[in-house]
Amino acid sequence: MNVDAYLERIQYTGQREPTLATLQALHHQHQLTVPIENLDIHNNREIRLLPEALFDKLITQKRGGFCYELNGLFYELLNTLGFDVTRISGCTYETDKGFNPEFDHLAIVARIDGIDWLVDVAFGKRFPLYPIPLRLNQIQEDKSGCYLIAEHDADYMAIRHVNEQGDWEPGYIFTLTPRELSDFADMCRFHQTSSDSFFTRNKMCSLVTPEGRITLTDTALKVTEYGYVTETNVPDSQAFDTFLYNYFGIRLNGMPAMV
Repeated sequence: MNVDAYLERIQYTGQREPTLATLQALHHQHQLTVPIENLDIHNNREIRLLPEALFDKLITQKRGGFCYELNGLFYELLNTLGFDVTRISGCTYETDKGFNPEFDHLAIVARIDGIDWLVDVAFGKRFPLYPIPLRLNQIQEDKSGCYLIAEHDADYMAIRHVNEQGDWEPGYIFTLTPRELSDFADMCRFHQTSSDSFFTRNKMCSLVTPEGRITLTDTALKVTEYGYVTETNVPDSQAFDTFLYNYFGIRLNGMPAMV
């Protein structure tokens, strides 16, 4: 792990000691610089769950990825810096389907001074800007929204957020069972190939900004600033590629940038 290259990629220049302050700063800076995106799935490029492959894509090529990639590599960084971290599996919630199978989502738990923190740089607007302590039924709020961790059943905990209708909705359920990166290989393959996966249905790229969030899909560019949303139509693939480069710095297929 080339820590210097990783930290340069996420534009982090702070302390490296494995403290809560360092974790919080790394977490937020990661969200500000590395987008959640599924573009390789729509360009028939295989996603390989190997640390060196993830490093090449996210750090060297300055791309983004989905949970297996973003949290997978962030785990490697935290582990290298001396944090006590564990990979965990989550089952994400979809309104029309319920909870997805085990290994549907990869997240991280970091233990600092005897307290466990849920760490997740790959769950978009359904996760806070900073890690959340594993304390049940404690509402936590930042400028991105309100969140809490609650007991789901005898085996699972759930992270919940307040949705756009003002209701509490689960993001995913999880246990603290330690997992290996290879444990997620089958579900990673499913999300790359199955028409039942959210990730194969539409292209998406999303990034936290100091003012809110920018999200690009096949049909719209949505810019949220201080709670106000501006949407721009995406009429075709050329417009998509132009927005992708101008807003996220990602250039696919050698397309020329248009300002």
